[in-house]
Amino acid sequence: MSTWISKALIFPVVVSVLASGCVLPDATAGVSQSSNGAQSDLRETLRVGGLKLAGPAGFCPLQATQQRLAGAEFVALAPCSGDAGAILAATVGGENSAAGLTIKSEILGPYFRTEEGLIALRGAGRKDDISVHDVADYKGAVILQLTRIAEGKAIESWRALMQMDGQLVTLTVRPRQGQTVPVRDGKRLITHFVDAIQGANRA
Repeated sequence: MSTWISKALIFPVVVSVLASGCVLPDATAGVSQSSNGAQSDLRETLRVGGLKLAGPAGFCPLQATQQRLAGAEFVALAPCSGDAGAILAATVGGENSAAGLTIKSEILGPYFRTEEGLIALRGAGRKDDISVHDVADYKGAVILQLTRIAEGKAIESWRALMQMDGQLVTLTVRPRQGQTVPVRDGKRLITHFVDAIQGANRA
């Protein structure tokens, strides 16, 4: 599949799914805490878009954040303990949303450095500056390291794109508002997130 054909196939689907993964500027919204500080709405796994969702060790899906957006299903994850930490998110596209896509860094790397690709990463209607620092293959997924500059603040985040049962899955690791995630931790979490999703759906 040539690069230009891949772009034509990728763009409509990726814009929808990636934009859905960006809709919670503060993913802690809707995360309730009990009197001892532990989050009260936690599950270790959650069914999302026909797939079984599981986070890396120590992270739980937050059922209260689950919603359907632009034909995709979205859910956020947070530390199961209720402690502060990174916020994770998973967006699962509809049936056959990954049909015809080539999920490899050699295709997606150049695409996400085009204006179309940056729009997909930025989210519809947003004007933030997005920089793509790294695009790498990992166990059938493509992982991106990004910097978003919004209101003069630089925010590091990581995305993984993968397909499972014909559905396009986007995973995100980002800091809570006003916090940061060290690069080493971000890379570790996004790869462990990929591992967790693949492992939960391997049976």
